Amino acid sequence: MKLHTESEGAGEPVVILHGLMGSCDNWRAVRTALAARYFVVCVDLPNHGRSPHAAAVSLSSMGDDVMETLGALGVRGRAAVIGHSMGGKVAMQMASEHAERLRGLVVVDISPRAIQPVHLFVLRACQDLDLAAARRRGELDAALAQFVPQPETRDFLLKNVARDADGRFVWRVPLQYLIDNYRVVSDAPPLVAPYAGPSLFVAGATSPFRMRNDEALIRGWFPAARFVTIPDAGHLVHTDQHDTFVAEVREFLKGC
Repeated sequence: MKLHTESEGAGEPVVILHGLMGSCDNWRAVRTALAARYFVVCVDLPNHGRSPHAAAVSLSSMGDDVMETLGALGVRGRAAVIGHSMGGKVAMQMASEHAERLRGLVVVDISPRAIQPVHLFVLRACQDLDLAAARRRGELDAALAQFVPQPETRDFLLKNVARDADGRFVWRVPLQYLIDNYRVVSDAPPLVAPYAGPSLFVAGATSPFRMRNDEALIRGWFPAARFVTIPDAGHLVHTDQHDTFVAEVREFLKGC
């Protein structure tokens, strides 16, 4: 499957993979910041953004889709891959299965273990929104607030709502497919071999995922892993502390 991408810059390739319910749109500021030195490709993963939909996906299949898409773009050399949350699991799977294609790995606020299905409730809350009855985006925000109290999270989720040709609100993402494939996100990635190349694991200090608690597990699969925790950042590390995040990634990429 060829995926939607947005790219800019020149130099060695850097690939960015977003998290669940994310898209290239959420990473434009990071892409632009890194494009001064690298050819940066943001990828919309299957069932997200402007990429095609698929009823069944896996971490391996999404990684293969990313590889196919890079080939179609003419990216033949080894790439550094940055993955956040679900995208981080895809990136880890790519490193495990296609180590020869990567020159470095950045995993943002996720580890290679199973997580509680905390987002499944959120996906179902989104599915239950009555988009047809809403006239203004604020009405959707108010309805979602009953289930998702954090305004920044609602704003993130509602970026996936657009208007169709008749001006009605519609979801850009196939919510039922995301629900059906949620175990791909919540289960531990089925890694097949350790990745010995350079890797950076970035945690948000206030994130509920507590990635640093899994350092021993991470080093078992990624023995060269470096760790950094960014203060005053939650799960959306790259937006909560953009400048610090970019500085850490730039410094890491210099050594890849």
